[in-house]
Order: sequence, then C-alpha cells, then structure tokens
Amino acid sequence: MKKNLSNKYLKRGIAAIGAVMIAAACGGAMPAHKMPDVAAPAGVHWKLTWSDQFNRGAANLKGWHYDLGGGGWGNGESEVYTHSKKNVYVAHGKLHIVVIGKKVHGKVHYTSGRITTRNVFSQKFGLFEFRARLPRGTGLWPAIWMMPENSSYGTWPQSGEIDIMESRGNGIHQVQGSLHSGNAADRDNCQTKVYRLPRHETTTGWHTYALEWEPVIDPANPAMRKVQIKWFVDGHLYETQQGGWTTPNAAGVEHPNAPFNKSFYIILNMAVGGNYVGGKTPGPGRYAMEVDYIKAYALARGQH
Repeated sequence: MKKNLSNKYLKRGIAAIGAVMIAAACGGAMPAHKMPDVAAPAGVHWKLTWSDQFNRGAANLKGWHYDLGGGGWGNGESEVYTHSKKNVYVAHGKLHIVVIGKKVHGKVHYTSGRITTRNVFSQKFGLFEFRARLPRGTGLWPAIWMMPENSSYGTWPQSGEIDIMESRGNGIHQVQGSLHSGNAADRDNCQTKVYRLPRHETTTGWHTYALEWEPVIDPANPAMRKVQIKWFVDGHLYETQQGGWTTPNAAGVEHPNAPFNKSFYIILNMAVGGNYVGGKTPGPGRYAMEVDYIKAYALARGQH
C-alpha cells in the first residue's frame, strides 16, 4: 500500500516484543486463544506478544493513531480519512473500517478510516495474524500492512514496507502480499505475489491472513542468518521472499537484511480509487472492512 511521502514517515512506535504489559491499553487482558495456523519450527513455539480482539467496544481503540486527511496519499486516492465513529468503530466484537460515499452536486465524495499501532505496538520479527473480511465494490482498496517504527534508512522506500494483505474490491477472489524497498521513490523494488482463493471462496468471507518474518540460517553461509518473509491465507503458504530486496545505501552491504531488520508497526485502512485499482471508484454507499482480531507472536524456546 503506497504511501503519502509527507505523512507516512511521522512514525514513532513502542517497541513491543514482550509488550504484553501494554495490551490492556488497547485490547484488554489477553484471554486463552487457539494457537496460530502457522506452525513454529521444531524446538520452539509462538509466544503471544500483543493482541487486539475488539471485545471491549470503543475502549479497544484507545491509544491507536488515526492518519487524517486526503490529497491522494501519494497514489491518486479519492478518500479523506477521518476520526469519525462512522468511519472507524468497534461493535459486536469486530473492528469496522468503513468507506462512506455521498453524492453532492453530482459528484461522489468519500470518507474512510486509516488507523495504526504507531503509539501502541511495533515489533521486529515474529508472526502477525489477522482475521478479516473485505467488502465488494469497484475501486475499493482494503489493506493490512506495516511500516518502520523509525525511518532509520531514509524516506520511502529506503526504510522498507511490508504489505501483509491488500486487495481490490472488484477482485474478490484474490489477495496480494508485497515488499517494497529501494533507494529512491522512483526506484521502488516491489517483490510481490497474488494468491487466488479456492474455488467458490471470496474475500467477502472470513479469512485468516498471516505473515511470518524471521531470520533463518543461510544454507550458503551457515554462520549467517538471512531474513525470510512468508505470506499465508488460512494457513496456506503462498509466497516466500528471502533477499532480492534493495539494501538501502545508509545500511551498507554488510547489512543484507536491511531494511527488514528493524521494528515495524501495523496499519489498517481502506482506500478508494488510486493507482492500485486503476483510478476507479465505487458509487455512493457504505462499504465495510471488518477485523475480528489481530495477534502478534515471537518465537520462544521450548515447546508450548
């Protein structure tokens, strides 16, 4: 999900491996839960570090950061992001991010929501899991993605971007996962893959989207660890990236895992129009993305 270059790098987060202590500020005490669909490697287990299960109404959004405004967000988008409870709210145990299109003097104007864990949670490495369902509608662009807590290597895309899931409202049979890197905005190195859902399934139903991001032993050099990033839908692995991204000039060749060796925070939003959807927009109406939960894990020694 690309990215207003003037807004998106106002990033400040709270480093959060071991951030169970701050969960109450966002999602309350973390109840017992099923283990993630993505298995941990042998000899270790996934330890929950943070979650938001949206079971406490408006209190769940306490501490979340709202990105506000319009102006295209660097992608030619049509929406204006607000902090209105009509665009972002929690009800019936679900987070709702809602696009509202209203026709005024013959033209449709759109409001939407874009919230981040910039003030709540960020983490380097681990497993990130979301259960969500997306709306149908031409020109809708729902996304779950991550940006660096600090722009250590420079402005976008030098410090990287991780797109866990993005989709088109008129392409409800598939989703996409991507990495962005590069040393200049006009030299974006996008590594990506599209996943097509099984027959008869669509993004309008509930699905679990997950990203596993871990350093692993490099077979070519066992003394080194190389970051590997994997994308899953309902536990099905559909994309793996290990290297191939652009190492930022500020990091140097001695840090081949850069820029994906820093803490990132989470962004949830629904854009309208823009380059990703070919500039198309929906008609007037109300279009909602729902999120049942967000969970983050880190690897811990021993069996769970």
